[in-house]
Amino acid sequence: EPLERGFGHTLGNALRRILLSSMPGCAVTEVEIDGVLHEYSTKEGVQEDILEILLNLKGLAVKVEGKDEVILTLNKSGAGPVVAGDITHDGDVEIANPEHVICHITDDNAELSMRIKVERGRGYVPASARIHTEEDERPIGRLLVDATFSPVDRISYAVEAARVEQRT
Repeated sequence: EPLERGFGHTLGNALRRILLSSMPGCAVTEVEIDGVLHEYSTKEGVQEDILEILLNLKGLAVKVEGKDEVILTLNKSGAGPVVAGDITHDGDVEIANPEHVICHITDDNAELSMRIKVERGRGYVPASARIHTEEDERPIGRLLVDATFSPVDRISYAVEAARVEQRT
């Protein structure tokens, strides 16, 4: 049975907003890179600056089973791209986009080592909202990342006209 006239957009938009903002998921929340003290610095032998690496890590699609937070490690040396598939993790973690490029190492002798904290949550939590709650115990060099926990990136809906007997 079709909906009454005008209810299609009301229901479709409500479902869209719920899927975008209220679905629980996992996201990168903190990153610690060896030899880096703040996000405005650079890493010797790496093409991208630290801010660009953090933005690339935000695009990491991670699924964690049974835990609310997990620490992933990434150790890479030698020239070439660093991709999400290079991250070492245990069996409870699945990286949905292993081909996602994090950065490029340009020097054969360069090394990149980082620890990535992934947490479970819902909605969007900016890094600035977590600075005040964690400032006392957060060591120098641990970089906070804005977290979009929703597993849904985009969603659209369409309302079609339906004809029931003589009504439209």
